[in-house]
Amino acid sequence: MVVNRFHVIFDLFLLFSIAESFLTPNALIRKVDDMSSRLKVQHAKSGGRAAGSEDKITSSEEWQATPCKPGEARLTIIQITDTYTLEHLASVKTLLADTREKSQGSKVISMMTGDFLAPYLLSSVDRGRGMMRALSKIPIDYLTWGNHEADIAHKTVCKHVRDFPGVWLNSNMLDHEAMDAQQEFEVIDICSPDGTNSRKIGLIAVLSDDPGLYSHFKAPGAFGGATIDDPWMTLKRLQEKLHGPEYNVDTIVPLQHTYVPDDHKTCREFDFPVVLSGHDHHRVDEVVEGTRLLKPGMDSVYATILELVWPDGDTEGKKPKINASFVKTSNWEPDPALAEENERAYDALAPLRNTELARVPPPFEPLSSVNSRGKVCTMGIYICTLLRSSLNSSRRQRKHDIDAVVLMGGNIRGGQDYELGSFFSLEALEAEVKGDEVIAVVPMPGWLLAEGVAATHAGDPIPGWMQYDHGIVEDWSSGKPVITQVRGKPIDHKRIYRVATKISDLTNGQSPPWTEYYKQHPLLLPPKGAYVNIQAELMGYFAKNLWRKIWDSLTDSIGSECNVDAIDNDCNAEMRLKSLDKDNDGLVSVEDIQAALADIVGLSVDNRELSLAQFVHSFADTNGSGEVTLEDLQTFCDEMEEVYEADAWRLSFPKSSPPQGEPVEAST
Repeated sequence: MVVNRFHVIFDLFLLFSIAESFLTPNALIRKVDDMSSRLKVQHAKSGGRAAGSEDKITSSEEWQATPCKPGEARLTIIQITDTYTLEHLASVKTLLADTREKSQGSKVISMMTGDFLAPYLLSSVDRGRGMMRALSKIPIDYLTWGNHEADIAHKTVCKHVRDFPGVWLNSNMLDHEAMDAQQEFEVIDICSPDGTNSRKIGLIAVLSDDPGLYSHFKAPGAFGGATIDDPWMTLKRLQEKLHGPEYNVDTIVPLQHTYVPDDHKTCREFDFPVVLSGHDHHRVDEVVEGTRLLKPGMDSVYATILELVWPDGDTEGKKPKINASFVKTSNWEPDPALAEENERAYDALAPLRNTELARVPPPFEPLSSVNSRGKVCTMGIYICTLLRSSLNSSRRQRKHDIDAVVLMGGNIRGGQDYELGSFFSLEALEAEVKGDEVIAVVPMPGWLLAEGVAATHAGDPIPGWMQYDHGIVEDWSSGKPVITQVRGKPIDHKRIYRVATKISDLTNGQSPPWTEYYKQHPLLLPPKGAYVNIQAELMGYFAKNLWRKIWDSLTDSIGSECNVDAIDNDCNAEMRLKSLDKDNDGLVSVEDIQAALADIVGLSVDNRELSLAQFVHSFADTNGSGEVTLEDLQTFCDEMEEVYEADAWRLSFPKSSPPQGEPVEAST
């Protein structure tokens, strides 16, 4: 692609405008520093590997826990992080029990260093209950914050904090509402079996304060508006405190939820022997200026086994010897009881598989994902449109305000034609989009959006054949694809559009204009912590959809005028409560929702299985209190117009007739 003078001038304007509006100046500086760290802090910077600190990934057969020697003081830490599935947690329980049994004389602790309540599919239904039960049963001794814990309703998260039987460590968000149930730091005492060698280890837990991770949250902001303090100022403050006379610890282990460049900063600026971190989703084992950095990767596929050892006879030195390995958790047999409980937790999804979650509107029919790599298919348009509507829904905690969703055809993988009159279910979603696919929002000039999409529609079918939402219109009258509309309006090549897509697809070469542009402008790509899981996002949208079905049916039965199109809404929340509250206790219970799904909406339900009702109940609960009250119904009345603002596509559609696919016609 030839980049003309206009594009170059526009790029300069874009960078300055992004620095002013999309990112704060400090955030932009932080990103520049991060880029510098990624380029400059390499293995050569570390000054060589410390003795006994080689990268090592072992299996259970190779790594073995051993008893302490009589005069040896040892702390053994099992760390997992960034876990979005319950799949491996039963094996983690066995690993922990096995380590404790075979490490006589050593104190053994376990920890999860952030990102466990979201974003994973089950959490969109149960708000993290299944995950918290599993972590308590392992048991995990220490939890620390990840940025995605902010994705769950704040009051729900506070309840999880207060219900957790272990220690929730939080060193740099001290005004959090549930700080009364958290600890700023921890001091662990260990002693050798013979009593001659005692030590103190301090644990400090810091969460990234990168504003880019939280920019999509509405007021008061992420974590209920809590202030996230600078991680390194926090580390310095607590380092001085813990090494002071009151605690006099021998060493400190920072527990971080930060990207590798930030971890490197900790390694460079402090003399900690080891840093345990998460957030990046890949395994890291390296030494930077004498500090060992360990990250076990995501989903508890691997766990870090870290031993801090003060050898027999070493009663003077304060720095421990560091032994560390990554072990594959599946090499331990899953604990049967926890495995069964985790499997039952996923039963919450079963009622959704064949339940109508979204009736396919006529403009998207016949629904088909056949040849998604060679044409714009109706399934691609439908999923992109659902995502745009969902991301633009005001969910009390965040508002993305996006203009378009684009997904490469290789991500629409069902390859099937659906019957006319089909409904969209979780089963269909899982068949079409992989469970681990994520998207994020990126700023994109109009000229680049047009060129990037059109470039994928020229030539033979490719995985990158771009699918888009209904608001994008493509004109083929000239014999080649030309994007003429975005969000149903004429495209403005000078405008900065907010586009949701798979970020990896922007630089993978499938669309040369995008690859060239974003490789030249990497600072415009969002951090991984801002990614959204597609399935989890749409599950939340379906919750809204089902609740709306109940709401609209009540509107008809009580004669209320409260609906998306009404000008003067008379929601009559009292009548709605009376219609739903079968036992007249003043609350709408899960059982009341179950009855409404059957009696009001007309779904076939099994009263022995309340998962679907719990799913809808969690959306109707506007403040996360666990109850649906008159106040919740009134809140929903007040928010109706804003919540459903993005659903205008359900009522009318622009005309668009891609010549390679089935026509998408206007609805009345």
